[in-house]
Amino acid sequence: MSDVQAQPTTPAIYLYCLSRPDCLAAVGAMAAQGANGVDERFPVVAIESGDLVAVTGNVYSEAFTEQNLQTLEWVGTRALRHEAVVEQVMAVSTVLPVKFGTIFRSVESLNDFLVRNHESIAQVLSGLRGKAEWSVKGYLVQETAEQMVCATDPAIQAQMATMSSSPGVRYMQQRQMAAKVEAALGAWLDRVTDALKDALLQQAEDATVLRCHASSMTGRTERMVFNCSFLLATQAVANFQATLEEFQLAYQKSGLVLELRGPWPPYNFCPSLSEPLA
Repeated sequence: MSDVQAQPTTPAIYLYCLSRPDCLAAVGAMAAQGANGVDERFPVVAIESGDLVAVTGNVYSEAFTEQNLQTLEWVGTRALRHEAVVEQVMAVSTVLPVKFGTIFRSVESLNDFLVRNHESIAQVLSGLRGKAEWSVKGYLVQETAEQMVCATDPAIQAQMATMSSSPGVRYMQQRQMAAKVEAALGAWLDRVTDALKDALLQQAEDATVLRCHASSMTGRTERMVFNCSFLLATQAVANFQATLEEFQLAYQKSGLVLELRGPWPPYNFCPSLSEPLA
């Protein structure tokens, strides 16, 4: 799909992330290697402001129409380029990543923003030093989990032992049984996921609970039952992984599958910038 825009005018400044001067060599290498950004016509450029560095590139703001921003194909390819730039900076320096589509009208307006917000940006960068975001997702094999609940819940076992041989009565009992299994499974899941989050949080600086996605989004047959991001210091990663593995071993026979991914730029632990197109 082509960009929906008028004839290009003066390019605007697209912001990928904020960082420190120790990222300058890496940003320069990206440009030297021809690694372009969201708009492939323009290289990635570092703009210094005191002890802060804004990692930027040019774009034509006319391309960021509501129609394009609601088109998955248009956003998807550009969001991947955005993420690639941020991850390359993160490999060498602390980053304060910003959301896709953060645009300033000019270098001057960006510089003004950096000067006005220097103290708060510097404080966030200091707090994120040596830390990254890690994602933990939990999926449930429904049939396995239901079998576990039926085998371990005394009330359900007692009801199963008294099932009627009458088809009509048995049908009603089965419906009641299904509701009881669902309630018991829900209570078990709440206990396990609360304990999981609490145990992992002991190794983390912070955590944020994210909504669980439907199978149509995850592409998995198992139901997502846990979705949480954690902010981890580098030295805490090994203990965090060990804690997660203990939970996986303890509950895998109950149908719970845990997945760890990272390290990512700490998107879920950064303030949003409120002055795009300033």
